[in-house]
Amino acid sequence: MTIRVYPSLLPGEPLETHEWTGTFAAWLAACGIDHAGRGVQPVAVTVNGAELLAADWTTTPLCADDAVDVRVIPQFEGIGYVIAAIVAIGVMVLTQPRMPKGGTQQGQQLNSASATANQAKLNGVVPELLGRHRRYPDYLTPPVRRFAGPREQWLEFLACIGPGSYDVEPELIKVGDTPLSLLDDDARITIFGPGASVAGDTAHEHWYSNAEVGGTSSGTAGIELSTDNAPPSRPDAQLFTFDDDTITVPEGMGAFPDAWYIGELLDITLPLSYSVTRTWAGQDVNTFIGNFRECAPVVGMTLVLSGALTGTFNVSSATIDPATGDGEIMLETLGGWDQVPAPVGGLNPGTYSIAFKRAGSQYEVTGLSPDTLTVTRATPAGAWAGFPEVTSSAASIVLDQSELSGEWTNHYVACPDAEQTNTFEVDLFFPQGLGKAGGGGSVGKVSVAVDIQYRDARHGGAYTSVRRTYTDGTLDQIGFTERITLPAPIKPEVRIRRVGAKSTTTDVMDEVQWYGLKSRLGTRSSYPGWTTIAIHIRGGGKLSARSENQINLVATRILPALQAGGAWSAPQPTRDISAAVRYIAATIGYADDSLDIDEFQRLQALWSQRGETVDYVFDETTVREALALCLAAGMSELTVDDGRIRPVRDEPRTVFQHAYSAQNSTGALSRTFTAPRPDDNDGVEVEFIDSADSWVSKTIQCTLPGSPGIKLEKLQANGITDRTRAWRAGMRRAREQRYRRWTYAFSTEMDALCSAYGDYISLVADVPGYGQSAILEAITGNATAATLTVSEPLTWAAGEPHVLALRQPTGALAGPFAATPGPDGYTVIVFGIGPEHWPEVTLEQEPPHVYFGTSTRWTWPALVRQITPKGMTSVDVEAVNYHPDIYADDDNAPPPA
Repeated sequence: MTIRVYPSLLPGEPLETHEWTGTFAAWLAACGIDHAGRGVQPVAVTVNGAELLAADWTTTPLCADDAVDVRVIPQFEGIGYVIAAIVAIGVMVLTQPRMPKGGTQQGQQLNSASATANQAKLNGVVPELLGRHRRYPDYLTPPVRRFAGPREQWLEFLACIGPGSYDVEPELIKVGDTPLSLLDDDARITIFGPGASVAGDTAHEHWYSNAEVGGTSSGTAGIELSTDNAPPSRPDAQLFTFDDDTITVPEGMGAFPDAWYIGELLDITLPLSYSVTRTWAGQDVNTFIGNFRECAPVVGMTLVLSGALTGTFNVSSATIDPATGDGEIMLETLGGWDQVPAPVGGLNPGTYSIAFKRAGSQYEVTGLSPDTLTVTRATPAGAWAGFPEVTSSAASIVLDQSELSGEWTNHYVACPDAEQTNTFEVDLFFPQGLGKAGGGGSVGKVSVAVDIQYRDARHGGAYTSVRRTYTDGTLDQIGFTERITLPAPIKPEVRIRRVGAKSTTTDVMDEVQWYGLKSRLGTRSSYPGWTTIAIHIRGGGKLSARSENQINLVATRILPALQAGGAWSAPQPTRDISAAVRYIAATIGYADDSLDIDEFQRLQALWSQRGETVDYVFDETTVREALALCLAAGMSELTVDDGRIRPVRDEPRTVFQHAYSAQNSTGALSRTFTAPRPDDNDGVEVEFIDSADSWVSKTIQCTLPGSPGIKLEKLQANGITDRTRAWRAGMRRAREQRYRRWTYAFSTEMDALCSAYGDYISLVADVPGYGQSAILEAITGNATAATLTVSEPLTWAAGEPHVLALRQPTGALAGPFAATPGPDGYTVIVFGIGPEHWPEVTLEQEPPHVYFGTSTRWTWPALVRQITPKGMTSVDVEAVNYHPDIYADDDNAPPPA
């Protein structure tokens, strides 16, 4: 099989290609990569395009013709690639000892710690919290708003707190600066641990919102649905032929409006010729003879007449042939015969053109073409015999006034390209309410209907119509969300129009806007390795829209903590620097034996005692920068010594670790002093996140007595979240500006490989008035004093105390010890060094070195800053001066703010 390794999930060329036979886990092992025990693997693996789960890496055999793609997942561990070659690069970067002052100087800014809004991190690095910090969780699903009731709009989404597990403080989950607990029933949250199912919470659903539907440039909340450009209310034809349920327009006589559509309601009036007879006083009265097929009258039915006789009447008798509709009926006024002094309408006997309709008759369009209209009677309910076969120029076909539909909106596609959905939602909004203002402050009810049409955008064709009618009596803003479920997934193309004219009177509020269009897409039901949070907030008038994307919380990372004996605890909430360093190192395959546990134990005890923690939200960075940031929070630096991560804290020292002099140097010691200049920084301005004051970014000035504080060095105290520690870091740097002025450079053969970055060393140069160095030739004496013979004559300063120190064969320094002159210039008496500590003088190894001088000037204390091997025979060393005043404010507190 062929294994192709890619640097990310994005399209591109592979960084590496390998041939392999066997399981994927076996290939990792062959590359020296231990993947077992990881909670989350930092890569996604596919075989022939199908995902290969991590649980199957060790068991699934891969065939010779399989194509295996390995892609780095964009999360914090993204910088710890599984690729062996890149891991090697990561280790090489770790060996660089120094962290740039003032924070990261290259690459993207580590800005998630100062984020003030929820955001989407599409194809980006997943921010990761270490220690305790405020976090604005990143969107995992787009925020979706819907109306749960006319006056109740909810916002919901699923967000990522971060990889791993966290202890979230419930009282510090907020929207903006307001705790969600104060919102009572207006907010709901649920936190899901890594890998937990989120399927039961609707916030996990992925709803895509069409950006073209919503607020407009004219300031409205949505697209207004109006009837300003309503379709024609009647055909332009003058002659119609009726036959059963079909109405046609003869050729050349006009057409039906093309803006009409199936489902619309019509008022149809068809006058016919009727004979009217009447006699008074008990004779035939008000009898109408003709065809009544369309209305099929029966005794008691209410008919509406137009034409020669206009009005509303009751049928008092009816004799109708059911096959043809021919017959005669008698009408009475709605008040009864005793209410009128004359026959109905006062018609004289004769033949008249009259249209008979059942009260409330409306017809629904069931078929439509330019010259043919097919209808059915929509109201009143009941069987309908159809129209008689007749051609009429007096007939009237009018779009029902309540059906006076507005112009269709543009077509909007509910889901993105290449996606389909079986569910979409339409949001409708009444910005002025829905009602009619009456006297005395009363509000009457008003109804508005809308037509929603959709079809598959891929294939076009006929639309499916959905009508919704809204009735209310309120002047408050209200809204409605209509969910439409489809029988099969399509790519919906949606349009909407208003049905019924918008009122033109000032007392009626019935404006309606298309507020939103969204579709439900596929999504995940769990997030392995990530802690997530489901958010539900009642919006609308309950909460400012500007704060709805400001959900924040305070969480503490859960990690194993370093114990006093060197073991690691079970995972627990911790802010320990050592826990953060161990976790980060593990992302690139470093095991516990790759850490200098002894030094971490020593420093963790000190960090805990001093309250020094690391609290930060990491965004896109490198392993080296992340480790350096964590250690800098404890006034320490990152080094890799003999393949192990070792923290180095610049701190007060009393015991030299090694010594260098003319006896083991291959050249003269170079000393360089940097004198103060007018344009030097004269203080430090520290920027930090203040956890005690709403987690806002603050600055604090750090200056020494006598410093005007005019030109301040900017320092980012990343990982530090309290004012005192930020001030101490700034004062440490300000004191370095003043007191760290000397640099040293020298070379040795292989001796300097005994030292490491940050070591406290003694430098002795044969400069008049300073220390001397020599070779120890002999040593004798007893438990209280020893007499040493050295290779160089010693120079004594009258009236000053003197000391002598010795370099052991290991390179370590012993002393200094009090010294007095011997019988000659080559002999010195040393006090406090017993025989058990005497160095061995033998020709089988390099003899011990001796360092001598006054107690105040015998050496230049220094800290190693760089050790550079040159081939196999030489080492170059750079160092800076050690000065105790640099640490004078390490335990002090800043002045009150």
